[in-house]
Amino acid sequence: MNTMWKPDPNKLTSPKYLSIAMALEQDIQTGRLVEGDKLPPQRELAYQLGVTLGTITRAYAEAERRKLVRGETGRGTFVAKTANVHSPLMLMPNTEGIQSYDLARNLGLAHLNPDLGQMLRELSDDPLVNSLNEYGPSEGTFYHREIGAQFLSEFYGAPANASQTLVTCGAQHGIQIAMLAMFNRGDAIAVDEMIYPPILSVLPALGLQIVPIEAERDENGHMGSMSGEALEDACTKHDIRGVFLIPNAQNPTTHTLSNGERQRLATVIEKHNLTVIEDDPYTPFISSKQKSFLELVPENTVLVGSPSKVMSAGLRTGYIHVPGNVKTAFANAIGESTWMAAPLNVEIVSRWITGGELQETLQRKREVLRQRYQYIKEVFPDNTLQGGEEKLFTWLQLPQQQSAELVAQAALLRGVEVLSHRNFQAMPRTDINALRVSPSTIAHHKHFEEAISLLKASIEHLEEIQAPRPMVG
Repeated sequence: MNTMWKPDPNKLTSPKYLSIAMALEQDIQTGRLVEGDKLPPQRELAYQLGVTLGTITRAYAEAERRKLVRGETGRGTFVAKTANVHSPLMLMPNTEGIQSYDLARNLGLAHLNPDLGQMLRELSDDPLVNSLNEYGPSEGTFYHREIGAQFLSEFYGAPANASQTLVTCGAQHGIQIAMLAMFNRGDAIAVDEMIYPPILSVLPALGLQIVPIEAERDENGHMGSMSGEALEDACTKHDIRGVFLIPNAQNPTTHTLSNGERQRLATVIEKHNLTVIEDDPYTPFISSKQKSFLELVPENTVLVGSPSKVMSAGLRTGYIHVPGNVKTAFANAIGESTWMAAPLNVEIVSRWITGGELQETLQRKREVLRQRYQYIKEVFPDNTLQGGEEKLFTWLQLPQQQSAELVAQAALLRGVEVLSHRNFQAMPRTDINALRVSPSTIAHHKHFEEAISLLKASIEHLEEIQAPRPMVG
């Protein structure tokens, strides 16, 4: 067991108890600490870090509140069973009587999805409908794969073909399949320093190492592309086999890679023969398309796409385009994980794609996103925002002296859920201090405006109580 855990005292920020709890959570997420590891006694850790005993007591209490650790009388504090820790993105049942606004999860304006009832009535009249209630090929029928390739070509601008396109149970399933099919336990995967949270748990669960790569920054401190130079440097220090990228509307920073940024990364990818997992759930929303990595490095790229955010989250349908020489490995991985995507679900999605409902739904959602981003810009200064009118979330930077984690807690007390940067943090330490604000879950615009106003009030309240007091004589 690991009895020597200690965060780097030089990397602790204020409030220190929260910084210690976050360091503990980070080490659990990256696999440095595992279930059953014993933490140092509070008094000993306080001495090692040069902080008060009360600070460590509060840190351990915060870690226990997050269900990261458990205290055992007479024995000490231990890392808890990680399966009991709820992801901040996990969907939980609604609690009646409690008014809350969800700016945390990204549900893709699901209330604007196509009419499922109408489609089910249409299908019930089809004499071939019962064929959708049978087993099918693990990679999907050729017809459904043709529709998937059409979707990737039309909405992603990708050179996709049916022979290399397979059907999955949504994009997240596609990512897991790609990791299983392309890598071996112990392989290192490069990821952005701020990344889609399930990656931080999925990769270690598959025995894969996470190597976070620094991002480039602009004059406002906004995060841009994964640095090609930093990726090159990491490849010389680690046995990196792959790189996970969200090139369009990166989650959480919203950054879309320019063609120049893509080319710089593609050069490093080709040089070191890395496999790219190109995760693109938000690409259909973006009007102006850049070159996909499937175009730049086709033999090295697995493209993961899905219409879930556009129109069909509940039907769990996605598509992956894979190098031809590994197609069998992918089909096997799908078969071993879930046998196949449900043919009925895939047929419904296929009809919506070919019948024009996808395009119509996309236009409706783009208009709502445009309105909501304009409202966010009215409330918060431009230089604090990273986002856009076609993006499903906004990255809101906060002043360094103000803890994004405390803002999120203060907002929750006002009935608003929002995610701080720590939920996306792959690096042990970061200078980022931000919130991801999702305008794509609350159905009614009035309620959305109310949620944004409450978030703004939470920030302003903390600004007042954290502001330095003037000296008086």
